[in-house]
Amino acid sequence: MLLLLTRPRYDPATHYLFYWSGFLVDEAKKRNVRTIDLSKEKAKKDKFHSYLLKQPVDIVILNGHGNSEEVAGQNDEVLLSVSSGAKLMKGKNIFIRACDAATTLGQEIMKMGATGFVGYTRPFWIARDVDSFNRPLEDETAGPILRCSNQVGLSLIKGKPIAQAQEDSLARYRENIDKYSASETTSSFLLPFLLWNMTSQVCYQ
Repeated sequence: MLLLLTRPRYDPATHYLFYWSGFLVDEAKKRNVRTIDLSKEKAKKDKFHSYLLKQPVDIVILNGHGNSEEVAGQNDEVLLSVSSGAKLMKGKNIFIRACDAATTLGQEIMKMGATGFVGYTRPFWIARDVDSFNRPLEDETAGPILRCSNQVGLSLIKGKPIAQAQEDSLARYRENIDKYSASETTSSFLLPFLLWNMTSQVCYQ
C-alpha cells in the first residue's frame, strides 16, 4: 500500500491540519505503509502530480483550503481541480479535507475512475482555542473535531474499504455528539461544529 498525503502549513487552519495529520503519518509508519508526505513547501502541484504519475499510489489524502472545484496546497497553490489532475485519481481512494470539495470536484473525481471518495459538501469547520495555537495537539477545542475527521484516514491506512472508513468516522462523530449532549460543561458549544461537519461529510464509491 502507498499513501500520498499533503500537509501545507501557512495559516491558522493549515497549521492545525498539518499537526493533526501527523497522526496519520505516524499510523502509516506503525503499519509499515509506504508514505509520501508532501508537507509545507513540498505541497506543490508539480510534486503532487509527478508522484501520482510515477508511483502506484493507493490512497490520497489532501488537507488544505478548497472550494467546489479545487483544492490547494502550500500558499494556496491549486493542487487538484476539475480541469487538472482529476484523471490522476483513477483507481485510488481519496479523502479531501477541504471546504466544499465533495460537490463538483468529488463527483468529477469519481467520473474519472476513482475507487472511492470522502469529502465535505459544505465548509469544514475547526473550532480552536486561541491560547493553544502554539500547541495545536493539546487544543481540546479542536481535538474532538479533528479526531472524528482523522478517523477516515486512519481507517483507510488500516486497509478498510472507503465506505467503512466513512462509517468509522461518523461513529466517532456520534459518540462525541452524545457525550457533549449529555455534558453540562462548556464543551457543549462544540455540538454545532460536530453536527455540521458530520452532516457535510459524504462518501462516494
